[in-house]
Amino acid sequence: MQIKKISLYGNNGERRDVDFKASQVNVITGASKKGKSSLIDIVEYCLGSSECSVAEGHIKQTVKWYSVTLIFSDTEVFIARKSPLQGEKSSSACHMLVAGNITTPKYLELEVSTNITSVVAFLTSKLGIPEQVTEVPNEQTRSSIKIGFKHSRYYLFQGQDEVAAKRILFHRQSEPHIPQAIKDTLPYFMGAAKDDRLSEIEKLRALKRDKVRLLKRIKEIVSLKGEGLQKGHDLLAEAQAVGLYESKVIPTDTQLLDVLRNISRWVPSNIEDNFLDGDPSYELDMQYRQFSEQKKVIRSRLRAANEYAGSIDGFEGELSEQALRLKSIGLFKNISQENVCSVCERPHDEKSNADKIIEATIAQLDNKLEGVNRNKPRVTNYLQDLRAEDKNLAESLKKTRSALEVIQAQEVASKTKAQLDAQRLRVIGRISLYLESVDLGENIQPIQNSIDELEPQIEELEEKLDPETLKERLESQLSLIGEDMTRWARELGLEHSENPIRLDTTKLTVVAETPSGRTPLYRIGSGENWVGYHLVAYLALAKWFIEQNRPVGRFIFFDQPTQVYFPSDNSNTGNLNEIENDEDREAVKRMFEWIFKVVEELSPKLQVIITDHADIDEDWFQSSIADTKWRGENALIPKHWYEQSESNTPELGD
Repeated sequence: MQIKKISLYGNNGERRDVDFKASQVNVITGASKKGKSSLIDIVEYCLGSSECSVAEGHIKQTVKWYSVTLIFSDTEVFIARKSPLQGEKSSSACHMLVAGNITTPKYLELEVSTNITSVVAFLTSKLGIPEQVTEVPNEQTRSSIKIGFKHSRYYLFQGQDEVAAKRILFHRQSEPHIPQAIKDTLPYFMGAAKDDRLSEIEKLRALKRDKVRLLKRIKEIVSLKGEGLQKGHDLLAEAQAVGLYESKVIPTDTQLLDVLRNISRWVPSNIEDNFLDGDPSYELDMQYRQFSEQKKVIRSRLRAANEYAGSIDGFEGELSEQALRLKSIGLFKNISQENVCSVCERPHDEKSNADKIIEATIAQLDNKLEGVNRNKPRVTNYLQDLRAEDKNLAESLKKTRSALEVIQAQEVASKTKAQLDAQRLRVIGRISLYLESVDLGENIQPIQNSIDELEPQIEELEEKLDPETLKERLESQLSLIGEDMTRWARELGLEHSENPIRLDTTKLTVVAETPSGRTPLYRIGSGENWVGYHLVAYLALAKWFIEQNRPVGRFIFFDQPTQVYFPSDNSNTGNLNEIENDEDREAVKRMFEWIFKVVEELSPKLQVIITDHADIDEDWFQSSIADTKWRGENALIPKHWYEQSESNTPELGD
């Protein structure tokens, strides 16, 4: 997989293409703030990055779609991914084309035809990465990783802040969780962990499960047989204890198996009783509940009736007391005499108002007393009826409760029988298993033969999949890669290159194996060495991936490898004459010549894309320049794109 073209689609409907040549070095040279460094972010975004890392500025303001055209040995793939909406970090909307020869689509031809998850899955399959899961040691708690195309991107890019770093070596190594992901997946991409390792791990687990099952079966048979027929006599004693064997005669060894077989045929009696229609216990319980509810209603009515009867008696007593009061002051004696005052007892012509009031009061008292006397018998009869009904309900509840107690006692007995039957069935189960094992006789040998056949396969796979074997294989491969790294470091004149140079996958850095111990990259001074060892490590890995046919893209993207020589503030033309020190100018030229030489050695298997300030005035360099030189008004984004947008736009990040 190499890069044929990077295309940007502007909000204005125009398209900006940057073309690259396959299988050779491609240089994008230009001044600062022209968009060179954004090319890595654009490519990585199109290849599945979870976030669009393009710097804020003209690019984000003017671009609607980012796209990359890839070249494979048998086809081309066009991947366009929408720019994130305002306030979002990414977009999953993609447009993908696969064809033998792709004509780059126009703006209006782009549509959302797939998503980035499907794009990454396609690239994983296209590169030939099979289903593979990283292994996690038992004593560690981190989750395993399903290896895919995204894990190969660590070996394809070196950003401006990475290529000259002294404490990190790989792309995105400074981000959380990435170092462990690199450590876990590198053995696979190196080829130390074979493509079929996952399937072989599953095969080993299946073989071990089969062996455990067979060993368990042998142990079970041996345990059941016991010492001779002693196990059978023990089971007969258990059967006798639960009533399955009532004879007092102890069978001989020759009779024992027949007796046990007869016992094993026992089945519980009256099983059908459990399925009889109707449940008397349930019906009586429902009846008891109904009687209880009725009794509550009667009791409530009794309370109300008693309260009413009590109020009548109180009312009658109050009327009687009022009558006695009138009588006690002698008011009743002259009420019947006409023209006599009932108070002073003197004759007069007309009845006084007092007489009228007294007569009215007496009439009211008489009416009320008469009403009370009429209601009392009815209240008394009502109370008697309620008490009789309450008594009848109490009798019904008593009878129902007694019937329930009888049924519950029967259920306890039935439950006891069920428990006994359950015990008997358990004994019969052990007897049946014992009889099966006794019947097997010498059939234990075929099981042992199966185990004997499994053990060599298990041993072979365990040795092949042994983590220590994997570690040794990886160390051997790193030693071979180290030979190229050492040779190339010497060609570049890097410090400590007189010693063996190699990758340290534990610390994820480059080390020099010196007589006093390992010297890691961060202890090898100067930016020139840091850049040089990054280039050496990445190209050595690329060579290994190519020669071992590993599923990693066949391109590397280096951003600003000459930054330690070309301070961006002083670089105007990129000409080596801008570098004051003669040694530095020679170092820059030597570095580019070396990169060109390595790519030529690996041709046509490797493509290297370099974005840099340098512009070496020699044919071999000038012929490698892709696109125009990005100086003056020439840049990744055409000037008229952002002039049409809002004013006061931030400067484009380099």
